[in-house]
Amino acid sequence: MSARAGFIMCAAGIVLMCAMDAVAKTLGASFTTFQVVFLRYLGAALWLAVWIALTGASWPRRADWWPQLQRAVLLVITASLFFFAVARLPLAIVAALGMTAPVYVTLLGGLLFKERLGLSVFAVLALGACGSAIIVLGGGLQQVVGSTGEPLAWLAAILAPLTYAFTVIALKHHSKREEPAAMTLGQSFLAALLVLPLALGDWPAFDARLAGLSGLIGFLGAVGFLLLVHGLKRLPVAAFAVLDYTALIWAAVFGFVFFHEVPGPQLWVGGPLIIAACILNARLSAGAGGSVETEAAVAEMPEGEASTR
Repeated sequence: MSARAGFIMCAAGIVLMCAMDAVAKTLGASFTTFQVVFLRYLGAALWLAVWIALTGASWPRRADWWPQLQRAVLLVITASLFFFAVARLPLAIVAALGMTAPVYVTLLGGLLFKERLGLSVFAVLALGACGSAIIVLGGGLQQVVGSTGEPLAWLAAILAPLTYAFTVIALKHHSKREEPAAMTLGQSFLAALLVLPLALGDWPAFDARLAGLSGLIGFLGAVGFLLLVHGLKRLPVAAFAVLDYTALIWAAVFGFVFFHEVPGPQLWVGGPLIIAACILNARLSAGAGGSVETEAAVAEMPEGEASTR
């Protein structure tokens, strides 16, 4: 029963995070990228504060402000890249490219912390790179309304999982004393403060629709993260890793339903190559006695959070 509950929680969390991406894409038509990032993290911080107050969970501690600030900087960079891309490219394309983050984590672990890298790791990296190249060079999707395919958006979609990999590395080497909700509240609040100067300027008039979506993006991010964390307590990381790949399907569904985006063959060729690279990377890490903390951090990408935003 516990494993089943974990499966349901993780599945629901993935759906909510993909829905958050769809909301971000919608808001991107009215707000600047930095304004969307501000709304996302401020909203998440407020909802998490309510959750902590109602449940009696731990609040962020003053002693943890420095690692939270470091992660906040990385999260602002990652979310800005991701939301810039998702506002200009189809959801499924950005989601597929975002799945390369776990492979980058392994590579950065070797480059930055001298962890052993074998030829198999570079083979996995090459496989993921091939999948990404097929998606990018193939144009991603058939021509759809709102898909400009501009070079900066493609570059942002490629860089977002790389910068998120640095965030995962930071999580690995920071203190494990922080509670998940307190950790996320602290870094979300600091991220909102950091991006606020960049979000200043002309804001559109808030009608009922924009106000509702502005509150919804933070709610989906906060609840989706909590579901993922609590689900992971009941579900093996390996099982979640497989479940997380359904984010690509949900991204395609939301893109089709809300934005009329029709996936082309490039996505269904390049996407499986990226997923295969991540599966092989996870197996290689497990076989080499990889860090449990790293695997847990990768699995908890909230962008599947498991995501890059």
